[in-house]
Amino acid sequence: MKTLAVLTLGFTIVVPAFGAEHIHPAFALKDWAGNTVFDEAAGVSDMTTCGQCHDTAYIQAHNTHKEHGQDVSCFQCHLKGGLEGLEPEDFNGQGLLKKPMTPPDCNTCGQCHGMVHQDKKFLEIGPEILEGKEVGPFGRTLQTGEIFSPQIITFSHIDLKDKYKLDYPWDIHAERGVHCTACHFPANDPARPDLTTRKGPKHLKRDPRTLDLGSYLKKPDHRFAAAQCEACHDTVKAHPNLPYPRRHMEALSCQACHVPTLRGPALESTDRTVVTSKNGPRMTFRGVDVGHGPDYPNTWFYKGYSPALLHEGGKDRFAPFNLVTTWQWIEGDSGEPVPFETVRKAFKGEDGEYLPGLKALFDKNHDGRIDSSELVLDSRDKTDAIRTRLESLGVKSPRIVGTVGSHPIRHGVVAGKWVENDCRTCHGVESRFNEAIPLASGPFPGGVSPTLDKKTKALIAGRRLEDRGGGLVLGGNEEPEGHYVLGHSRRPWSDWFGFWVFVLSVLGVAVHGTMRMLSRRKHAQAPGGTLEKVYMYGVYERIWHWTMALGIIMLLLTGFQIHYSQGFALMAFPTAVFVHNFFAVVLLINAFLGMFFHLATGEIRQFIPEGAGLLRRLWIQAVFYGKGIFAGASHPFLKTRMHKLNPLQQFTYVGLLNVLFPFQVVTGLLLWLAGLMPEDTVAFGGLSVVAPLHNLGSWMFLSFLVVHVYLTTTGHTITSNIKAMFTGWDISEDEPHETSRGEAS
Repeated sequence: MKTLAVLTLGFTIVVPAFGAEHIHPAFALKDWAGNTVFDEAAGVSDMTTCGQCHDTAYIQAHNTHKEHGQDVSCFQCHLKGGLEGLEPEDFNGQGLLKKPMTPPDCNTCGQCHGMVHQDKKFLEIGPEILEGKEVGPFGRTLQTGEIFSPQIITFSHIDLKDKYKLDYPWDIHAERGVHCTACHFPANDPARPDLTTRKGPKHLKRDPRTLDLGSYLKKPDHRFAAAQCEACHDTVKAHPNLPYPRRHMEALSCQACHVPTLRGPALESTDRTVVTSKNGPRMTFRGVDVGHGPDYPNTWFYKGYSPALLHEGGKDRFAPFNLVTTWQWIEGDSGEPVPFETVRKAFKGEDGEYLPGLKALFDKNHDGRIDSSELVLDSRDKTDAIRTRLESLGVKSPRIVGTVGSHPIRHGVVAGKWVENDCRTCHGVESRFNEAIPLASGPFPGGVSPTLDKKTKALIAGRRLEDRGGGLVLGGNEEPEGHYVLGHSRRPWSDWFGFWVFVLSVLGVAVHGTMRMLSRRKHAQAPGGTLEKVYMYGVYERIWHWTMALGIIMLLLTGFQIHYSQGFALMAFPTAVFVHNFFAVVLLINAFLGMFFHLATGEIRQFIPEGAGLLRRLWIQAVFYGKGIFAGASHPFLKTRMHKLNPLQQFTYVGLLNVLFPFQVVTGLLLWLAGLMPEDTVAFGGLSVVAPLHNLGSWMFLSFLVVHVYLTTTGHTITSNIKAMFTGWDISEDEPHETSRGEAS
């Protein structure tokens, strides 16, 4: 016997060194009555057999498979090969089973949950997939296209688009040795107290108490937990270059970016009302061209597909799903699906061949066989014929129903350059949220249009079914329910109102400028007082002004880049976000320093209109812009070092600096907080309220900028005001037509 020396507290203890396979003792197979069964599998009951040591009643009452209607035997998961694979040498001399009972591995899970490939052979897709079994080695793969394998995709033996460029594994977790049980484990597993679903007392945020090993082995809770990515990954720290990582983690599942494309044979639709030559349902696939070899899946051309982003059930975030449209026969009275084996009998005889009457009905081209295009219940005669056959087999009032079901995508995870990192994938008008998802092509079996099942209705987030050219699609959604996606979501009132204010500003400037040019030919500039050069703007004033101007222009450019990311591609989306935030900070600092300067020097008085006679002065200035300027009149108010702004300018700056600028700063800060602390911005509506208001403010600033730049051309020369803001020197009249108060000189 092998031994193992253990050194502890200075003493060496020699204990038996048992292999892991000997931890479970040999045991007798029992039937339901508790009698020992001495051959391989005749009448063995797992409840009685395993109940010799384990609380099988508890296990069955706390069992995920049972909850989903699957009757899974203990031996299917814990005995390699199951009972059917037992040989005489697996029993000892007393008739006890000595073959080890082991924890399930990935291949065990793959018996029912889709393709698992962990050996060194080149990955292939066998013809068994054509049987279309919902549970089995291709079950989940058919639902989603997921393949759990560490093999590099390039090395597989299936025909893939750009195959030799796909130098990454089918699933990064499989490649790195993460097995199914690392994420899917019993809910009371003492080795994972922080990840189990067991709830402790309400006053404890974390319950450190765990079961002892003996209690756990007696009553393992088979309501399998499913660890989230956050159980192993610090998702925020893992994305240092991602703008607002907390917001992204809250709004998107990890798979939304880390499973951008599935390359396995994922179903688009399955017609279980008919039976193919391979004894399966009629199936269509996403991103797969079956070509001339519909019976040989390994020769199909796999292009891959991008899954739909839908609301994740129970969570206010988006995750990838595959939508599968299914038609099937159901009993009209009970509403229960007709077993597919019964449907097979309605189509084929004991010899596995189509019944003669059906072949004549379906074989439209009279080539002696029923091909895929013919195998559809697209006429009343075909539908009635199968309905009659089902009734003869004991099905009561059979009818066809069509439903669209959703299947979440969890595997097929990629890393590095293969992760979706183009922000426009979501942050654009034509993003994945607005992508129409094909569901089925006509004709529909029995003329039955499919409907969304109850679960899928809760996931589609405002999308709707649409009939396009005889085919069914799930339409896009420019406004994902409960979410405002920058660059994608729109509030029409904000865009249109702001846009038309801008258009009217441009039109006003264009009309006014045209009239000035035409009138200049008729009227010379009215003589005014003596002109002299005055040092109008100090160095700091000019620095402050141009910093503000640059900041506003950059904020407008990057802001529109963010909001209209696909139609206004000035720079990459993340760069635009960074530059926008950078200049927002610059603008705030400059505004604070400017306020300090104007208060400390008294220059703040330049912006404050005097109350006495204000309306009259505003009218005089307005009349000048609306009439006098066309007649060549001089400016009605003297521009001096102490009075740089006319009454309309003062009035405009009061609104700009005290209303529009604070409004834009506050909404911008709230936008920033909505990204950093999304949970704290729910009270005021989050992005869906703040973003449209901030967008509207941007249009107002753009309109102001157009009018402001135009009015700089109304100086003594078209460029004199601009030059003055660069050099500091401007031209002033010492004998104006009106005083600074608007009184006659």
